[in-house]
Amino acid sequence: MTPHSLAKLLLLCYDARMQFEAIQESLAYQFTDIAWLKQALSHPSSDQKKKTNLNYERLEYLGDAVLELVVSRELITLFPKADEGLLTKLRSGIVSRQHLSGLCEKLGWGQYIIMSPQMEKNGGRHHFSILANTFESVIGAVMMDSNYNAVRKVVLHIMAESIANAADYMEVNYKGQLLEALQAVDGEGPEYVVTLVDPDKIAGPFHAKAMWHDMVVGEAEGRSKHFAQVAAAKDALSRKLWEQE
Repeated sequence: MTPHSLAKLLLLCYDARMQFEAIQESLAYQFTDIAWLKQALSHPSSDQKKKTNLNYERLEYLGDAVLELVVSRELITLFPKADEGLLTKLRSGIVSRQHLSGLCEKLGWGQYIIMSPQMEKNGGRHHFSILANTFESVIGAVMMDSNYNAVRKVVLHIMAESIANAADYMEVNYKGQLLEALQAVDGEGPEYVVTLVDPDKIAGPFHAKAMWHDMVVGEAEGRSKHFAQVAAAKDALSRKLWEQE
């Protein structure tokens, strides 16, 4: 190995160590086996040997379950008079893909995700679903590296504000409300047409139109197809163009 190659290898190792330290600091948790954190940060595009399962998908599955359990337990305590329906809505808002992706971005984890050059070129580090998946997978990694009590402390450390303000994250079902309103007119529901705002950026943002009988009743942009549709439905409900026909 040439001196130049050795120096490059040492620099890469140093960068990786610094990245892991930054995430552990944000978690207020030190991994016993750092391999779990590395796997949690590995997007499927980086795993060329698909049978090895060394990407974040399995940890994402675990992290999703852990988050629901921890958040559910805290909400039971915070809202002693809330029924099952309200508790479910509160939890759904906190562990929603929208909220988790926002937290991941706020924590700065996106810059540390290991992905293919092509995925990075396509804006993968800012992709809504990838950020949400990464957040869940990191929580799953902590669980695999430790135990429930330890992962609960981590979740409460990075989500304390979210849980305390749970009501702020309840998602209004605008698409459901629009469907109900339009079907009440003649039984016909809306259709959504979603396109990229910039064709060169496949990760979004997206533009959605809520269509009803070939009429655009609402339109809006969003960072994912889902949120663009929700925003278009919200726009339609505010305009109520069908009442003018």
